Amino acid sequence: MEIVKELNILLAVTKEDIKASGAKRMARVAESLSWKKGAQDKKVFYEIWSGGSYKIKLGKPGKEAATDYDRCRYKDGHKGNNPNDMWPSIWNSKGVIDKSATFINVFDELQTLLRSNENALELIACLLFRSAFMGDHVDIGSERWRYKPPAKVMNIIKKYAEPVFGVPIEVFLYYLDALAWNEDVKYHTLGYDITKDTGRQNNLLTCVNLIGVFLDRVPISKFAGGFARPPVGISAISRKKAFEILPLINPVL
Repeated sequence: MEIVKELNILLAVTKEDIKASGAKRMARVAESLSWKKGAQDKKVFYEIWSGGSYKIKLGKPGKEAATDYDRCRYKDGHKGNNPNDMWPSIWNSKGVIDKSATFINVFDELQTLLRSNENALELIACLLFRSAFMGDHVDIGSERWRYKPPAKVMNIIKKYAEPVFGVPIEVFLYYLDALAWNEDVKYHTLGYDITKDTGRQNNLLTCVNLIGVFLDRVPISKFAGGFARPPVGISAISRKKAFEILPLINPVL
Protein backbone atom coordinates (compact mmCIF):
# COMPACT_ATOMS: atom_id res chain seq x y z
CA MET A 1 0.00 0.00 0.00
CA GLU A 2 2.93 2.34 0.60
CA ILE A 3 3.83 2.33 -3.11
CA VAL A 4 0.20 3.15 -3.99
CA LYS A 5 0.27 6.20 -1.72
CA GLU A 6 3.58 7.32 -3.20
CA LEU A 7 2.32 6.94 -6.76
CA ASN A 8 -0.88 8.78 -5.87
CA ILE A 9 1.13 11.74 -4.59
CA LEU A 10 3.05 11.84 -7.89
CA LEU A 11 0.05 11.34 -10.17
CA ALA A 12 -2.88 13.12 -8.50
CA VAL A 13 -4.52 15.83 -10.62
CA THR A 14 -6.20 18.74 -8.86
CA LYS A 15 -8.68 21.34 -10.07
CA GLU A 16 -5.84 23.85 -9.87
CA ASP A 17 -3.72 21.69 -12.21
CA ILE A 18 -6.52 21.63 -14.77
CA LYS A 19 -7.17 25.36 -14.43
CA ALA A 20 -3.48 26.15 -15.00
CA SER A 21 -3.22 24.09 -18.18
CA GLY A 22 -4.75 26.65 -20.53
CA ALA A 23 -2.04 29.25 -19.97
CA LYS A 24 0.69 26.63 -20.37
CA ARG A 25 -0.76 25.45 -23.66
CA MET A 26 -1.04 28.99 -25.01
CA ALA A 27 2.57 29.68 -24.00
CA ARG A 28 3.68 26.61 -25.94
CA VAL A 29 1.77 27.70 -29.00
CA ALA A 30 3.33 31.16 -28.79
CA GLU A 31 6.79 29.62 -28.52
CA SER A 32 6.43 27.46 -31.61
CA LEU A 33 4.81 30.26 -33.63
CA SER A 34 7.97 32.30 -33.00
CA TRP A 35 10.16 29.65 -34.64
CA LYS A 36 11.35 30.15 -38.18
CA LYS A 37 10.22 27.67 -40.79
CA GLY A 38 11.99 26.22 -43.81
CA ALA A 39 10.47 24.54 -46.84
CA GLN A 40 8.72 21.21 -47.36
CA ASP A 41 11.93 19.67 -48.65
CA LYS A 42 14.16 21.50 -46.19
CA LYS A 43 12.49 21.74 -42.81
CA VAL A 44 13.92 23.59 -39.82
CA PHE A 45 13.97 21.26 -36.80
CA TYR A 46 13.67 22.22 -33.15
CA GLU A 47 14.77 19.73 -30.50
CA ILE A 48 12.38 19.49 -27.56
CA TRP A 49 13.77 16.42 -25.79
CA SER A 50 16.78 14.10 -25.84
CA GLY A 51 17.58 10.94 -23.95
CA GLY A 52 20.19 8.29 -24.64
CA SER A 53 20.57 8.00 -28.41
CA TYR A 54 17.11 9.46 -29.09
CA LYS A 55 15.80 12.96 -29.70
CA ILE A 56 12.33 14.35 -30.31
CA LYS A 57 12.11 17.28 -32.69
CA LEU A 58 9.43 19.44 -34.28
CA GLY A 59 10.07 20.27 -37.92
CA LYS A 60 8.66 23.33 -39.66
CA PRO A 61 6.75 23.29 -41.90
CA GLY A 62 4.56 20.16 -41.60
CA LYS A 63 2.71 18.63 -44.54
CA GLU A 64 -0.53 20.52 -43.83
CA ALA A 65 1.36 23.80 -44.25
CA ALA A 66 1.93 23.12 -47.96
CA THR A 67 0.28 25.76 -50.11
CA ASP A 68 -1.58 23.15 -52.16
CA TYR A 69 -2.98 21.39 -49.07
CA ASP A 70 -6.70 22.15 -48.71
CA ARG A 71 -8.15 19.65 -46.24
CA CYS A 72 -7.99 21.74 -43.05
CA ARG A 73 -11.38 22.99 -41.92
CA TYR A 74 -11.34 26.31 -40.07
CA LYS A 75 -13.81 27.11 -37.31
CA ASP A 76 -15.64 29.52 -39.63
CA GLY A 77 -16.17 26.69 -42.11
CA HIS A 78 -13.73 27.49 -44.89
CA LYS A 79 -11.08 25.00 -45.98
CA GLY A 80 -7.42 25.53 -46.70
CA ASN A 81 -3.95 24.68 -45.49
CA ASN A 82 -2.57 25.13 -41.98
CA PRO A 83 0.50 27.36 -42.27
CA ASN A 84 1.64 26.59 -38.72
CA ASP A 85 1.55 22.78 -38.96
CA MET A 86 4.73 21.06 -37.76
CA TRP A 87 6.20 17.58 -38.14
CA PRO A 88 6.77 15.76 -34.82
CA SER A 89 9.69 13.42 -35.44
CA ILE A 90 11.87 10.85 -33.68
CA TRP A 91 15.63 10.85 -34.23
CA ASN A 92 18.34 8.40 -33.29
CA SER A 93 22.10 8.38 -33.77
CA LYS A 94 21.65 7.68 -37.48
CA GLY A 95 19.25 10.58 -38.08
CA VAL A 96 15.51 10.94 -38.37
CA ILE A 97 13.31 7.86 -38.11
CA ASP A 98 11.15 8.58 -41.12
CA LYS A 99 7.65 7.69 -39.99
CA SER A 100 4.69 9.57 -38.60
CA ALA A 101 2.13 8.14 -36.19
CA THR A 102 -1.57 8.33 -36.99
CA PHE A 103 -4.28 7.71 -34.40
CA ILE A 104 -4.48 4.13 -35.75
CA ASN A 105 -0.74 3.64 -35.21
CA VAL A 106 -0.99 4.98 -31.66
CA PHE A 107 -3.97 2.74 -30.91
CA ASP A 108 -2.11 -0.32 -32.22
CA GLU A 109 0.95 0.48 -30.11
CA LEU A 110 -1.11 1.01 -26.95
CA GLN A 111 -2.69 -2.41 -27.49
CA THR A 112 0.73 -4.06 -27.63
CA LEU A 113 1.43 -2.63 -24.18
CA LEU A 114 -1.47 -4.61 -22.75
CA ARG A 115 0.49 -7.76 -23.50
CA SER A 116 3.42 -6.38 -21.52
CA ASN A 117 1.91 -5.55 -18.14
CA GLU A 118 -1.52 -4.28 -17.15
CA ASN A 119 -0.18 -2.21 -14.24
CA ALA A 120 2.31 -0.46 -16.51
CA LEU A 121 -0.50 0.31 -18.96
CA GLU A 122 -2.54 1.86 -16.16
CA LEU A 123 0.40 4.06 -15.19
CA ILE A 124 0.76 5.12 -18.83
CA ALA A 125 -2.92 6.11 -18.84
CA CYS A 126 -2.32 8.20 -15.71
CA LEU A 127 0.62 9.97 -17.36
CA LEU A 128 -1.37 10.63 -20.53
CA PHE A 129 -4.24 12.11 -18.51
CA ARG A 130 -1.79 14.35 -16.69
CA SER A 131 -0.14 15.28 -19.99
CA ALA A 132 -3.50 16.31 -21.43
CA PHE A 133 -3.46 19.11 -18.84
CA MET A 134 0.34 19.56 -18.90
CA GLY A 135 0.60 18.40 -15.29
CA ASP A 136 4.14 17.10 -15.74
CA HIS A 137 5.55 19.99 -17.75
CA VAL A 138 8.19 22.29 -16.30
CA ASP A 139 9.17 25.81 -17.30
CA ILE A 140 12.81 25.75 -18.45
CA GLY A 141 12.81 29.54 -18.77
CA SER A 142 10.81 32.24 -20.55
CA GLU A 143 7.63 30.12 -20.39
CA ARG A 144 9.11 27.30 -22.44
CA TRP A 145 7.31 24.26 -21.12
CA ARG A 146 8.91 20.83 -21.47
CA TYR A 147 7.56 17.41 -20.59
CA LYS A 148 9.15 15.77 -17.54
CA PRO A 149 7.10 12.87 -16.13
CA PRO A 150 7.97 11.61 -12.62
CA ALA A 151 11.14 9.51 -12.73
CA LYS A 152 9.79 6.93 -10.28
CA VAL A 153 6.71 6.33 -12.43
CA MET A 154 8.77 6.12 -15.60
CA ASN A 155 11.18 3.64 -14.00
CA ILE A 156 8.30 1.31 -13.15
CA ILE A 157 6.85 1.59 -16.66
CA LYS A 158 10.23 1.00 -18.33
CA LYS A 159 10.76 -2.10 -16.22
CA TYR A 160 7.71 -3.82 -17.68
CA ALA A 161 6.71 -2.13 -20.94
CA GLU A 162 8.01 -3.44 -24.25
CA PRO A 163 9.32 -1.06 -26.95
CA VAL A 164 6.52 0.52 -29.00
CA PHE A 165 6.57 2.15 -32.43
CA GLY A 166 10.08 0.72 -32.72
CA VAL A 167 11.43 2.80 -29.82
CA PRO A 168 11.61 2.55 -26.00
CA ILE A 169 8.37 3.45 -24.22
CA GLU A 170 9.91 6.62 -22.75
CA VAL A 171 10.69 7.91 -26.25
CA PHE A 172 7.16 7.07 -27.38
CA LEU A 173 5.61 9.09 -24.54
CA TYR A 174 7.74 12.12 -25.41
CA TYR A 175 6.72 11.66 -29.04
CA LEU A 176 3.03 11.70 -28.02
CA ASP A 177 3.72 14.97 -26.20
CA ALA A 178 5.13 16.42 -29.44
CA LEU A 179 2.08 15.23 -31.38
CA ALA A 180 -0.19 16.87 -28.80
CA TRP A 181 1.82 20.11 -28.96
CA ASN A 182 1.26 20.22 -32.70
CA GLU A 183 -2.46 19.54 -32.23
CA ASP A 184 -2.74 22.68 -30.10
CA VAL A 185 -0.85 24.73 -32.67
CA LYS A 186 -3.05 23.47 -35.50
CA TYR A 187 -6.36 24.04 -33.71
CA HIS A 188 -5.28 27.49 -32.52
CA THR A 189 -4.49 28.40 -36.12
CA LEU A 190 -7.87 27.09 -37.25
CA GLY A 191 -9.57 29.54 -34.91
CA TYR A 192 -10.41 27.34 -31.92
CA ASP A 193 -9.95 28.17 -28.25
CA ILE A 194 -7.38 25.59 -27.16
CA THR A 195 -7.84 26.44 -23.49
CA LYS A 196 -11.04 24.39 -23.76
CA ASP A 197 -11.77 20.80 -24.82
CA THR A 198 -9.89 20.63 -28.10
CA GLY A 199 -6.43 20.01 -29.53
CA ARG A 200 -4.00 18.38 -27.12
CA GLN A 201 -6.64 17.58 -24.55
CA ASN A 202 -8.96 15.65 -26.87
CA ASN A 203 -6.04 13.86 -28.50
CA LEU A 204 -4.55 12.47 -25.30
CA LEU A 205 -7.86 11.84 -23.54
CA THR A 206 -8.90 9.68 -26.49
CA CYS A 207 -5.81 7.56 -25.81
CA VAL A 208 -6.77 7.34 -22.13
CA ASN A 209 -10.27 6.26 -23.12
CA LEU A 210 -8.88 3.47 -25.29
CA ILE A 211 -6.62 2.24 -22.50
CA GLY A 212 -9.74 2.17 -20.34
CA VAL A 213 -11.21 -0.27 -22.87
CA PHE A 214 -8.06 -2.42 -22.80
CA LEU A 215 -8.21 -2.49 -19.00
CA ASP A 216 -11.89 -3.52 -19.19
CA ARG A 217 -12.97 -0.39 -17.36
CA VAL A 218 -14.66 1.40 -20.30
CA PRO A 219 -17.22 -0.38 -22.51
CA ILE A 220 -16.06 -0.65 -26.13
CA SER A 221 -19.51 0.64 -27.17
CA LYS A 222 -18.90 3.90 -25.28
CA PHE A 223 -15.48 4.34 -26.88
CA ALA A 224 -16.71 3.58 -30.40
CA GLY A 225 -19.83 5.68 -29.94
CA GLY A 226 -17.72 8.70 -29.06
CA PHE A 227 -16.42 8.87 -32.62
CA ALA A 228 -19.97 9.33 -33.91
CA ARG A 229 -20.51 12.50 -31.89
CA PRO A 230 -18.95 15.87 -32.67
CA PRO A 231 -16.16 16.73 -32.70
CA VAL A 232 -15.68 13.92 -35.20
CA GLY A 233 -12.50 11.86 -35.04
CA ILE A 234 -11.97 11.74 -31.29
CA SER A 235 -13.45 9.87 -28.34
CA ALA A 236 -12.08 11.64 -25.30
CA ILE A 237 -12.78 10.23 -21.87
CA SER A 238 -14.61 12.58 -19.51
CA ARG A 239 -12.76 13.83 -16.46
CA LYS A 240 -15.34 12.20 -14.21
CA LYS A 241 -14.86 8.81 -15.88
CA ALA A 242 -11.08 9.14 -15.85
CA PHE A 243 -11.04 9.74 -12.09
CA GLU A 244 -13.33 6.73 -11.72
CA ILE A 245 -11.21 4.23 -13.67
CA LEU A 246 -7.76 5.60 -12.70
CA PRO A 247 -7.79 5.95 -8.90
CA LEU A 248 -4.14 7.01 -8.78
CA ILE A 249 -4.96 10.39 -10.37
CA ASN A 250 -7.62 11.11 -7.79
CA PRO A 251 -6.41 13.76 -5.30
CA VAL A 252 -8.66 12.37 -2.55
CA LEU A 253 -7.46 8.75 -2.72
